Amino acid sequence: MRGKGLTLAALSSAVLVVLHRRVLAIVRHPSWPPPPDAVTPDRAQAATEAFAARATAGPRDAALDFAWSTAATLDPWADGENFFPRILADIEAARSSVHILMFGWREGEVGMRMASLLERKLADGVEVRVIVDGLGSRPYMQAREMFSRLAAAGTEIVVNDVLPPARVGLFPAGRPVWRLDRLGRADHRKLYVIDGNVAWTGGAGIEDHFNDGRFHDLMVRVTGDVVRQAQAAFLTSFRGHGGPLPADLSPLFPAPREPGSTPIALAQVIPGGFVAASQAVREQIDQARERLDVMNPYLTDHESIEQLLAAAKRGVRVRLVVSENSNNHAATAALKHRYADLDAAAIEIWEVPNTVVHAKVVIADDIVSFGTLNHDAWALYRNSEVLMIAQSPHAAELLSERLFEPDIARSKRGTAPLRTRKRLTGWLSHKLTYYL
Repeated sequence: MRGKGLTLAALSSAVLVVLHRRVLAIVRHPSWPPPPDAVTPDRAQAATEAFAARATAGPRDAALDFAWSTAATLDPWADGENFFPRILADIEAARSSVHILMFGWREGEVGMRMASLLERKLADGVEVRVIVDGLGSRPYMQAREMFSRLAAAGTEIVVNDVLPPARVGLFPAGRPVWRLDRLGRADHRKLYVIDGNVAWTGGAGIEDHFNDGRFHDLMVRVTGDVVRQAQAAFLTSFRGHGGPLPADLSPLFPAPREPGSTPIALAQVIPGGFVAASQAVREQIDQARERLDVMNPYLTDHESIEQLLAAAKRGVRVRLVVSENSNNHAATAALKHRYADLDAAAIEIWEVPNTVVHAKVVIADDIVSFGTLNHDAWALYRNSEVLMIAQSPHAAELLSERLFEPDIARSKRGTAPLRTRKRLTGWLSHKLTYYL
């Protein structure tokens, strides 16, 4: 019996080592700035066609370098009561295609409203393709009925599975494959591409708590040349999960009526070490000279906090906007453990009451970034994420006006915890940030 016990313990230890290396290891390759051969808007269709022609291409292979591009409009909207009606209106106006890449799409009021609208658009002949995350959207569990209805109506759906077996091909009949490199890798992106000429991205899922005030988030409507790159990001990921693409992709990549003149780049994190989005936002913070406004729900990464401290020490006015009470108590405690350091550097910490601050936004002088990137180890290095970063005084002003200033006005200054229990909890959480 003792021998069996030792064998079981050794096997368990080996499994834990493998899981630690496969799931928790942090890998980062140089991914930013975009290289000279990065995909331009004009080459987005060709890059997608080349990807589709590969004999074997999985989700990790969709790590495209995107060149700097241009946007015609950047229109940020805070809170679901403002952005959901506009997103639904854009989908209602769709004439050719609706593509949705979504971590969390659940079967609540907002989710069912979206599903019903898509069923009507399918009946009108609009093509609908969807990528959902198995953990965030539960398409094979609680939300199965909703997604099954969509699939029966003609929606082509693929699923990013966090736990094995990963399913390759269209929902619900995907082919199971056993790949450890997909274990624990959530697709945390939120991206809509409508008719190939309108994109939306930000932090909000298609879930009721983003619509009723429980979660405070931001979505940004984008038009211009960069939308063709967003289309390529969606379609290569869709194909990487085994989704079929039409033989002629040209209708999905229309030339924009207004390419725009605002410099903008689309950057992603793709599991396996492609961390362009993480490196882009780090560069943005390091280049701040006058102001740095940061809103993020889960700021636990040591390097990110050290960057904020360095910015303050070189004379930048730094304001950090977070939840008074987050939905991730360990992440909140870990950040509060650093409040004393942040306060000593004259960084303003503003805690928003009565809601979970879930937006992921950085304003550094006149450069803005927005998307799905949290400042924790999972988002920065392990999951799939998307970010847009733009050089735009106008967008910086809009984000200040619609997001930061109203939130700071209703917030209170954050202070370091004084009670021994909270300090110990913060210290322990800080030590565990690699896993949070």
